[in-house]
Amino acid sequence: MGPSPLSLVDRLAETQIWTIRIQFDRACTITKLVPNLGSEQPGEVYLRQRKHWKLVGIIKHENKALGLVTTVDD
Repeated sequence: MGPSPLSLVDRLAETQIWTIRIQFDRACTITKLVPNLGSEQPGEVYLRQRKHWKLVGIIKHENKALGLVTTVDD
């Protein structure tokens, strides 16, 4: 899921108090998690690339509590 994956704790539903989570690392890689809790819509994981957000993973509705990410192919 990209060079700066969100940790399991970052992805757990019980730690999601905001509608979006942004993570930066030392290499200035930016990862965004949109958990979409309380919705049938899957959670989404994005990686910032050249001024655009690239969808790199989804969290299926049945996997939201555990934050299990399914990789999205190009």
